[in-house]
Amino acid sequence: MDLSKLSRNQQLALGGGVLALISLFVPWYGVSGLGITINASAFDAGLFAWGGLLLTIAAAAILVLEALEVTDIKVGNLAAEQFALILGAVGFVFILLRWITDNDFTRFGLYLGIIAAALTTYAAYGSMTDAGLELPSAEDFKSDSDS
Repeated sequence: MDLSKLSRNQQLALGGGVLALISLFVPWYGVSGLGITINASAFDAGLFAWGGLLLTIAAAAILVLEALEVTDIKVGNLAAEQFALILGAVGFVFILLRWITDNDFTRFGLYLGIIAAALTTYAAYGSMTDAGLELPSAEDFKSDSDS
């Protein structure tokens, strides 16, 4: 695997994906008292936590696999970079919703997840503009049979 083929934005996406993977396992919520510490990882924090991270990891993987020419990814009329942007943005919104709906007893993992999703989404947008693509429109989601 030749990582020198990755552009700056794709390297950022890879970093965001790695951070998201780490964030799955570190504490998102926790309490300490009486010599006892109880922590909850993203898997224990609900769908918006682990689902948002998995979407973020998928976005990073799409960008890296496309750059390394492992596979040609196209979803309907969307290019890989556009699809990765959508996945990253939805993952970022999921994690933000998790934080907004339950911000008591937060730990490092939640903030690491927010940073990872934001970084990956930013990198996907940068990769998309580098490729000369525009933001997806409603027309991009229509299949040829819908016409």
